[in-house]
Amino acid sequence: MLNETQEKAVKELYQDYQRNVKPLIYYVERKYHRFPKSLLNEIRDVFDHLSRCYCTDIELGIENTDKEKYINDNIDKAENHFTRIKLDAYKYVNDFKERDFKKWKRKYSKYDLQNIDNGVFWENILQLEELGEELFSLAKAKESKNIEEAYELFVKSTEKYDEIEDLIRKKQKLILKAKMKYRRISFVNTFFTFIIGIVTGVIASIIYAEMIQPLLR
Repeated sequence: MLNETQEKAVKELYQDYQRNVKPLIYYVERKYHRFPKSLLNEIRDVFDHLSRCYCTDIELGIENTDKEKYINDNIDKAENHFTRIKLDAYKYVNDFKERDFKKWKRKYSKYDLQNIDNGVFWENILQLEELGEELFSLAKAKESKNIEEAYELFVKSTEKYDEIEDLIRKKQKLILKAKMKYRRISFVNTFFTFIIGIVTGVIASIIYAEMIQPLLR
């Protein structure tokens, strides 16, 4: 049997799964269109360690005096795997959010977004992108040294892309105006290019008929 402290620790793990791990996994699975094997292996390890806490001494093949330490060790291992799951999941989430932003940036950078809020909007976007990339690099560097610290950095990096999404959402109307302005300018430029082409063709035909053709007779 687990003591009160151990039961509380296991309960917190299940709560952590429902509140934090499950939404992350759902996001990754929806974007990835399949369940990443690395996350599946970690989840299997978590519940393997938790299930060992409820086995009998005979099933475990250990002395009763060693049972409490055995349970504590397995709870600690389960907690470590949960941290690993969240860390890996955030790496996937960060990757998806970064790719979505890069795609948006390529699509919308041709529009005159630099003039929104006198340039402050675009400047904030670029600063958040730079911070997100820096935090992600720091997290990768910390991953093999301090998994808890690396996890926090991955979270902060992802939050920067969330802030970018929020900024874009708030300025959606102004972004749409910039897009429409670009289309109007493109239409006008295309129209005048077309007219100039026609006029040039007409002038060339007149010059040929009036000046060059007589010389060829």
